[in-house]
Amino acid sequence: MPTVDPVAVQYAPGRVEPLSEALRRKGFNECNPHDPIGYGPYLPYHRMRMGRILVPQKGGHTADMGYDVMVHFHGYEPVRKVLVQTAHGIVYVGMDFGVGSGKYSKPFQNKDVFPRLRGYIEKALKKQSGDDRAHIRHLALSAWSAGYGAINQILKHGDEGIDAVVLLDGLHAGWKPGARKEQRVESVSALFVEPVLDFAEAAAKGEDGKLFIFTHSYVDPVSYPSTSVTADLFLTELGFNRESTDSDEPFGLAGSADVLGFHLWSYKGHNEIAHCSHINHVVRAVTEVIEPAWKTPHMDRNVPFKKVPKWQK
Repeated sequence: MPTVDPVAVQYAPGRVEPLSEALRRKGFNECNPHDPIGYGPYLPYHRMRMGRILVPQKGGHTADMGYDVMVHFHGYEPVRKVLVQTAHGIVYVGMDFGVGSGKYSKPFQNKDVFPRLRGYIEKALKKQSGDDRAHIRHLALSAWSAGYGAINQILKHGDEGIDAVVLLDGLHAGWKPGARKEQRVESVSALFVEPVLDFAEAAAKGEDGKLFIFTHSYVDPVSYPSTSVTADLFLTELGFNRESTDSDEPFGLAGSADVLGFHLWSYKGHNEIAHCSHINHVVRAVTEVIEPAWKTPHMDRNVPFKKVPKWQK
């Protein structure tokens, strides 16, 4: 019988280690999360031809070896640090291509690239699990900040096989031609992010069980439409209202709109730290929405936790 790791008990699913003042004095913050359990209940990163994958050490799959998978773009290591503390069984794939949404959209301009990525993931699942039956059961695309460029581009080629989209303070509409460049709905156009809007609408209608989660701060990037005005644009286009929420936290929830599979969560904050705080919201997206909706099989969190070598971070 395996020994229960005390850290595994302390950081049970649904709870991220709080950023104490002691940790902040050591340089940890919302942009640089602490890494208390390394890979936790997952096997070490496995390099694929595109990205890296984390597969549960034990469990996390159906009887026929179906895995629920989330592919995340931009900031994959900070997201990994919080996700391993909280996920119940989802497989994690992380990718970083650099700074700027164009770096993320370009690799997927060829419509054949995303299907190839799915193939790489299933090949890795088979290898890591040691079972040739291993396959993707559900698939989510996630992005923080500039990573949204990948998701927007992938959705241009269609959403077949994509069950959920998670955007963490990273979705920017375009300026409306001829309009003054101001952070208001009248100045922006959804044309640039129309593939994402179409997916959001499908989720709001409950089509095919699709899930859409979009979080935003109130950072003003000045030179291009903010995530907050893009959120307002989506609400306007879809005819939804945001319900206000009163929070005392500096980056707390300010409002939300939840309609069937559509979830838009507005959080306070106007600076870089506020923007980084959205990394942590992947926890709510996964543990409160995606895994419950998919009934993701639980992995065993009582396995010995594995540390992350410095060279692999």
